[in-house]
Amino acid sequence: MITNIDKLHNWKLRDGSTIGLQKFAIQEAMSHFASFDAPILHIGSKASILDTDGGKWRKHFVGKEFIGVDLEMGDNVDHVFDITKNISTLRKKTGIKQFSTIICPHVLEHVKNPFEVASNIEKLLKKGGRAIISVPWVQGFHEFPNDYWRISFEGLKQLFQNCDFELEYYSDAKEETAYQLTYDGMVEHSVRTCRIERNIFQFLMDDMPSQPMFSDHEGEKINLSSMYMPAMSVNVVVVKR
Repeated sequence: MITNIDKLHNWKLRDGSTIGLQKFAIQEAMSHFASFDAPILHIGSKASILDTDGGKWRKHFVGKEFIGVDLEMGDNVDHVFDITKNISTLRKKTGIKQFSTIICPHVLEHVKNPFEVASNIEKLLKKGGRAIISVPWVQGFHEFPNDYWRISFEGLKQLFQNCDFELEYYSDAKEETAYQLTYDGMVEHSVRTCRIERNIFQFLMDDMPSQPMFSDHEGEKINLSSMYMPAMSVNVVVVKR
């Protein structure tokens, strides 16, 4: 469990209920994840901009059976496998039918059919096993090999309907701080709580920055909204029923 949580603010609603905002260090979450059972499958494990050492996740599970898969071979990849394909291929490669823990960070936005991939993850997960899922909620276009989706908490609940949601949090661009919304003191990311997120997570600019790429169209620059956020992710831990 994550215990070192800072309660930042509460907003009183007209009906007497409160919506709150709290935060904790993502390192606290990573330490919690280290207690998860093996075997562990990391989908999209190849070293990247987000994980330059190729071992951000693996190093938290030292001494446990850990398998990394990706579309192509590279640092931190044990097997080449496309999670959109038939999972029997992966089972043959690893000799493992189901995993106790599956890590799938920043993958679902890059697949054409996230429902298909979510179904594969559920099939590969043991009953009572956990999957750690991260997806961008706000982020610029990034192709690996393409970029299709932005997914909310409610979207993830549609994707993983055979799982219970054990942990939910937003994360910042540097993946250092986690934020949670609460309703009457309980963590909740629903329609009634998430409707206020645009008012509490803002990127404010006093002046528009220069945009030299548009210098040949002076006076026709695109204005950014004050509510634009450079990068923000939605993260959950789900438990298969």
